[in-house]
Amino acid sequence: MGFKSKARKNRGETGKVASKDKDSEVYEGQVKCDIIECDKWADKKIGGRKMSYNRAVEVWGVSGVSRKIGKVSLCKTCYRSWKKEKKGEPKQWASKSSGPLGNAPNSIPVRSFDQP
Repeated sequence: MGFKSKARKNRGETGKVASKDKDSEVYEGQVKCDIIECDKWADKKIGGRKMSYNRAVEVWGVSGVSRKIGKVSLCKTCYRSWKKEKKGEPKQWASKSSGPLGNAPNSIPVRSFDQP
């Protein structure tokens, strides 16, 4: 008998059973999702994200975002839908060159101990 099965056996004897009331509670968040069609919470605790206003407008349009601020709050489902929409597009910060360091085609790393 392994340690997990012993722990389960002992937990059942003492009467300490994990309550499922904690899971059944609906989380009441503090930050609403900034997408107009969505009425979910965008708290970091439940998977919410913040994204720049311009990136959100690319998917939902100006009329789809409720507030025009620098960073909009997105719930988990809205973030996932944004990610699916942008899946095929290249990343803005990806380097176009393919050098050994990834930043220039002919760059050679210079180390101070190699020089005379």
